[in-house]
Amino acid sequence: MKRVFAVAVLWGLGLLAGAQGLVLEDDLVQLFELSPGQEAVASLTLRNTGTAPLAVAVEAADYQEGKGFLPLGEVSYSLGANLVLEASRVTLPPGGTAQVRFRLRAPAQLEGTRYAYLLLTPEAPERREEGNVTLRLVQRYAVLVAVSHGGRPEVRFAEAKVAEGRLYVLGENRGNRLYRPLVRVQVLGKEGVVREVNLGQYTFLPGDAKRLVLDLPPLAPGEYAALFLLDDGVYAYALRVRLNVR
Repeated sequence: MKRVFAVAVLWGLGLLAGAQGLVLEDDLVQLFELSPGQEAVASLTLRNTGTAPLAVAVEAADYQEGKGFLPLGEVSYSLGANLVLEASRVTLPPGGTAQVRFRLRAPAQLEGTRYAYLLLTPEAPERREEGNVTLRLVQRYAVLVAVSHGGRPEVRFAEAKVAEGRLYVLGENRGNRLYRPLVRVQVLGKEGVVREVNLGQYTFLPGDAKRLVLDLPPLAPGEYAALFLLDDGVYAYALRVRLNVR
């Protein structure tokens, strides 16, 4: 007897999805700079790479760590009713595209960033056979939509620790504006830079914390420092962590 399992695969928070023939042709982070009360109309392009029509459900939601996706207006900094979808469902023809259109309004007295997520979920889960087990894969894109005006980020570093050959640093944005810096790290020894690593771009939402992870290179016994540099071209932050290798 076959068993059927539903496996939820959440794509969109930094990943790309290709299952079920659905491809998002726009960035997973949509940023808008609007004055208080100003409105904008925007859209996302979806492509169906499959051979059958594909219906996609469209939903706006908030997100909270530990609780997952929530109804709009449930968290601080939510866009709430200022994000309006044109439709809650779109259908893509085989090999074709469709537009997901939405309207934005910057809240009155906006200072900093307000945001929400657009959830794009195919209505027909993909089925895969694994021996006597059938898997139903539920694919989803989660696209961040953020509206900003004024304000500023304020990154504070809460902790740094080494475990299993990695250095973990926790940074928190205590400001009211989204921060998307490029992050690089220099490992410094007595002779200068031992290693330099680009960790890529991180998105710090207001009130959000991110864990930065550095794979430490093999180091001879001695004193070192790891210098974390965060820079978005406007605001820059740095943290120096001392390392004692025995």
